[in-house]
Amino acid sequence: MIRWVFKVIGFIIRLLLKMICLVLEYIFGFLFGWIGDLDDRMSGEQFEKYVQRILKRIGYKKVQLTKHSGDYGVDILAKYKGESYAIQCKLYSRPVGVAAVQQVYAGCVYYGCDKAVVVTNQTFTTQAQKLAASNQVILWDGEQLNRFKRKANARALFRRRKIEDDPVTHPYAMIITLLLEKGYASDSLLVDEFQFSEQKANYILDDLEFYDLVSQADEWGIRELYFDDFNDDKVREVMN
Repeated sequence: MIRWVFKVIGFIIRLLLKMICLVLEYIFGFLFGWIGDLDDRMSGEQFEKYVQRILKRIGYKKVQLTKHSGDYGVDILAKYKGESYAIQCKLYSRPVGVAAVQQVYAGCVYYGCDKAVVVTNQTFTTQAQKLAASNQVILWDGEQLNRFKRKANARALFRRRKIEDDPVTHPYAMIITLLLEKGYASDSLLVDEFQFSEQKANYILDDLEFYDLVSQADEWGIRELYFDDFNDDKVREVMN
C-alpha cells in the first residue's frame, strides 16, 4: 500500500515538473525567441510539434496536427496567405525518397488543399526532387527549416527593434548597403566585395530571397532587388 502511494506521488511530481517545463519553454520561447536547434533524438510526433511551432510563429494560420492514424500522408494542415497547405513531416537519418512525395500529393488531394509540402531535417533524393517538380510538391529540407526557425525566432518580443536604432550591427547591413549602391545582387558581387566563398554568398542571397528582398538568379546570375532602402518593410523584417 505504501509503495503504491509513493508511486502515485512520484507520478504526480513528474507530471507537475513536465507541465512547469512546458510553461517555462513557452514563456522563454515567446520572450527571447528560443526555438531551439532540432534534436535528432526527437520522436516523429515531437518533430511534428516542432514544425507546427515554427509555422505558427512565422505567420501560418490554423496550424493543426492531424490524427496519427488515417492521416492519409499528411501530418499538418495550415493556411498561409489565403492558401491551404497539406504538410508531411519526415524526421530521417537519410535523404527522403519518392514515397513521401507520393503520399503527401495524395493526402493534399484528399484534404482538398492548395499546396502539398514535405518537410524534413535531412535532404531529398534526386528522384524525390524530380517527382516533386512534376507534381508541384514543395520540398523543405533541413536548411530551409533552419531558415524558418531563424525567422520565427526573430519575431520574439525582446528581439523586436527598429533598424534605424542601430542598423550597422546587423550582419546583413553592409551587404544591403552594397546592393542598394549597385542596384542589383549576385554571388560574384559579394565574392568580389567581401571575399566570401561562393557557397556563403549564395547562402546569403538565398536567405534574402526567402524574405522576398531579391529575386531568383537569372541565367547570368543576376538578381533584382525588391526593396528601395533600409526603411522598406521587408528589410525591417529580416533585420529585426
